[in-house]
Amino acid sequence: MSHTLRGKGETKEFRPDDTATEFYLHTSATVEDILLAIKLKWSEISLGDVEISAEHIHTRCLTYDLYDSGDYTDFLKISRTL
Repeated sequence: MSHTLRGKGETKEFRPDDTATEFYLHTSATVEDILLAIKLKWSEISLGDVEISAEHIHTRCLTYDLYDSGDYTDFLKISRTL
């Protein structure tokens, strides 16, 4: 997990890490963007071996206790299933 500090270091932010079997794209990605990213990550994979899911991840102001919907980011999680 990639954490960064914003401001004077009191606000912790998060970005999910990519691994050998999965990576994350923002939901603004087009189908063309998704297919290109899959090809770049796993050049010889069949699309039948790829799973795409949506994730709503707490990414901003991690140290605050109150719920704020603006602190969450929607991602597409692209996973290799084999």
